[in-house]
Amino acid sequence: MVPQSSSSPSSGESVGRFRGSVRATLWPTRSLAADQRWFDELYLWTEGGNVSTTERASIQLHALRNAFDWLAYDLIDRIGVTVSFGTVERSLDPLTELFEKNILVAHRMFVMMRGAPQRLRSRYRLRAFADMLRVWQFPVGYRISAPRVSMEFAGIDLVQPIFAKVLATTSPRADAWNDLALEVQALSLDTKSTIVGAVETAQQQQSASRVGFELGQGRAICMPYPPPTLPTRS
Repeated sequence: MVPQSSSSPSSGESVGRFRGSVRATLWPTRSLAADQRWFDELYLWTEGGNVSTTERASIQLHALRNAFDWLAYDLIDRIGVTVSFGTVERSLDPLTELFEKNILVAHRMFVMMRGAPQRLRSRYRLRAFADMLRVWQFPVGYRISAPRVSMEFAGIDLVQPIFAKVLATTSPRADAWNDLALEVQALSLDTKSTIVGAVETAQQQQSASRVGFELGQGRAICMPYPPPTLPTRS
């Protein structure tokens, strides 16, 4: 399966026993104040069915293989991927093997982890995986998905990321953006290395920059694009 999509859904492919479609797009991560690109994030979503944790692990693992292939063929310069806590628990051995085989492109692969620590059977396995990636020089980040940034303290403390991603607030109020920046800093994260996602308007971009964020994703910054097609092997 090579996920193929764009900002508008198109045909997808099934993975394993999942009967729905897997879609994908790439979101460029850029400086909010200058035309400087950091990495392009591979964003996945599903349609047409509920996904179990085991199926999600299979989808993420397959997408990771594709991402490493894109790097190997120089179809993408640098890429960011999300790895869920549940994927680490269910697919630790194949994940370890995959990253170990691709150590030479570690500086081009950015790993964002996400999940609920309270649901983990073993926090040790998750922390050991994150530490292993660091030893191999893969940049390890954290994707904040809770309604309030402060609710992610346990996950961030477990992963110890060097960068993070948070969604832009939709409120136009200046204090809402000030609060977002303060919450990020209260978790010992740096606004300079925290990506603000879903920046859809120029006002959001300006507000994010004003409170100290330097990186962003969204249509106000750069449009997403479909994943590349791998060359046909003869």
